[in-house]
Amino acid sequence: MLRKSIVVLVLLFESLLVSGCSSTDVKSIEKLNYVSSIGVDYVDGEYHSYIQLLEFLTVAKTDNKQQAPSNIWIGEGIGLSFEDSLFDLYRTSQEKIYWGHMTAIVISESAFKQGIGKIYDSFVRYYEFRLTPWVYGTRESVKDIFSTSGFYQQSPLATILHEPQGVYSQNSLIKSVRLHRLISQINESGFTSCIPTLVVNNNQWVETNKAEPKLMIDGAFFLKNEEFRSYIPLEKLNGLRWIQPGTIRASIAIPSKEDEDVQMVVDKPKTKLKLVQEGNKPQYNILMKATGSIISRTNNNLTGLQQLTNETKSAIEKEIREVYQIGLSEQTDILNLEYTLYRTDNKKWKAMSPVEETLLTENTINDIKIDLNITHSSSMKNSRMGRSN
Repeated sequence: MLRKSIVVLVLLFESLLVSGCSSTDVKSIEKLNYVSSIGVDYVDGEYHSYIQLLEFLTVAKTDNKQQAPSNIWIGEGIGLSFEDSLFDLYRTSQEKIYWGHMTAIVISESAFKQGIGKIYDSFVRYYEFRLTPWVYGTRESVKDIFSTSGFYQQSPLATILHEPQGVYSQNSLIKSVRLHRLISQINESGFTSCIPTLVVNNNQWVETNKAEPKLMIDGAFFLKNEEFRSYIPLEKLNGLRWIQPGTIRASIAIPSKEDEDVQMVVDKPKTKLKLVQEGNKPQYNILMKATGSIISRTNNNLTGLQQLTNETKSAIEKEIREVYQIGLSEQTDILNLEYTLYRTDNKKWKAMSPVEETLLTENTINDIKIDLNITHSSSMKNSRMGRSN
């Protein structure tokens, strides 16, 4: 009798277990469409959303050296709002779309001008979205950016779009920003956000004499809170790397790019904006500390250490002042002068608000002091550089 009761209990437990599993929403992994990135454009009063889907096997790591070229699918939905355009995509998605693996967001200039709040609100509310994707801007076709792959038939995730840190650690130009950081910045009083912009470069790489398009960062969009301020190309933003926190490694031609004697690498510059008072107008001193080393020498014009140090500091200061002037011409607070005032002298910031018209004028930068220590010349023996002039 006891044995019969145990058998009945086991059968009842298995029955409950099976019915419980069948009622859940569990799906096989091959029955999902994995979104790796989202793009947003705004054309003629409508939002165009793009999603990049990657083949599951090409994303997974494998030891098979004979991988087929990675396939990339790009879907486009159109709607009067960003959310409508995403729901438009569901009509042809064939399988359930999974958003939890998304690692990048690309937003066009026209979509930024409509207000980024109309876009990121969905990311905050829907449980599948993570807040850690990289955010980029673009002035080109989102489809072209999503269609560009990396090298060696690797996973399509091995590009600047999805993994910008590798390139940035070798050549720090404009720091990429994650969605949660950007959201905190645009909700911070007086903060001007910097978002790198992507383009497709068709000229720099070839594969067996055939042009190979590759992604590159060509500049940055600047937002004051949610308001679009400006697009500034990369060649005018050289000074930003000395101010923007997080710079790892940057090279600079000494004494100038047009008349280069030495190519110098500067590692991990630490820069502070110090507020100083000059009458009623706030002014700032820029204090920078870094180490440097020589990576190439074209001729022997700069052989003294002190001379080389002074020329390097002069070149860095020139780039900082140039980017400040670009900010004045574009009426964009690239150096985040207002945010520094907001954090260090909040009473004055409140009394002066709005303060941009006062800060974005000539002579707001009072002094630039650079403490640079050139540690080595990247060679075992360098008889051409001494400690004295």
